[in-house]
Amino acid sequence: MKHSSSSSIKKRLRLPLYAAGGAVVGFIGASGVRKVPSDLNWTLSVYYDYDLLFALLAAAVVIMMLWNIFSLSHTPSVPPMEEDTYGESDSLISPAERSLGKAMILSGFSVIVAFTWAALALSLYASNRNMPNFPELFNLVNLIGACISIFLVVILQSLTLKRYNRYFPDRALDLNSRNMKKDHFEKLDEGEKWIVYRAAYRSFQMMNLLLGVGMLSMVLYSVLFTFAPFPIVMLSIIWIANIGIYYRETYRASNQ
Repeated sequence: MKHSSSSSIKKRLRLPLYAAGGAVVGFIGASGVRKVPSDLNWTLSVYYDYDLLFALLAAAVVIMMLWNIFSLSHTPSVPPMEEDTYGESDSLISPAERSLGKAMILSGFSVIVAFTWAALALSLYASNRNMPNFPELFNLVNLIGACISIFLVVILQSLTLKRYNRYFPDRALDLNSRNMKKDHFEKLDEGEKWIVYRAAYRSFQMMNLLLGVGMLSMVLYSVLFTFAPFPIVMLSIIWIANIGIYYRETYRASNQ
C-alpha cells in the first residue's frame, strides 16, 4: 500500500516537469512558424509599468498580515491548562497550538513576500531612474511602501515567535542567537527530528524539480522573447549548490 502511494506521488511530481518539457519542445518547433506579437504587454500595468504586479504583492502582504493577526488573536497569550488544551477532540494538537502554527507559517510567508516586493521595487527604481518620462514619484512611493512592509512584517514575526516561546519554553527560539534554527533542532526529540528529516528530504526533492522547471521556463522565455542567460546561470548555480550541500551533509553524517 505504501509502495503504491509513494509511486503515485512520484508520478504526480514528474507531471509538471513533463508538461514543461513538452511546452518547450512545442514552442521551439513552432517558433519559426508563429511569432509572439511585438506589442504584447507583459509589464502587468494599468497606469505605470508593473503597478499591477506591485499591487498584487502589496495585497498579498496585507492579507497575510491580517490573517497572521487573526490567528494570534485566537491564540491565548498564556498556554491553557493541560486538561483544557484538547477538550473532547482526539487530536494531539490543541486549537490554540493550531492557530499558533498558522501564525508561524503566515509570518514566514509574509516576510518572504515583503522582501520580494522591496527587491523588485529597488531594482525597478535603480534601472529606470535615468530614463525619460520616468514615474519617479510612483516608484519612490512604491519603494517606501515596500520598506514599511518589511518593518511591519518583521515586528509581527517577532511577536509571533515570542508567543511561540511562551507555549514551548523547552524549545524556545532564541532571537539573539546566530544558530537559532540549529539550537532549536537540537531541542527536538527523536520522533520530531524524524519528521523534520522526512519533510526536509521531500523539500529537497521538490526543490530539484522546481529548479528544473524554472530552467526550462527560462529557456522558453528566451525562445519566445529575448535571450536571458543570467537567470539560467543563477538557477544552475543554485541547483548545483542544493545538491552539493545535500551530499556534503550526507558524507558528514556517515563519517560520524
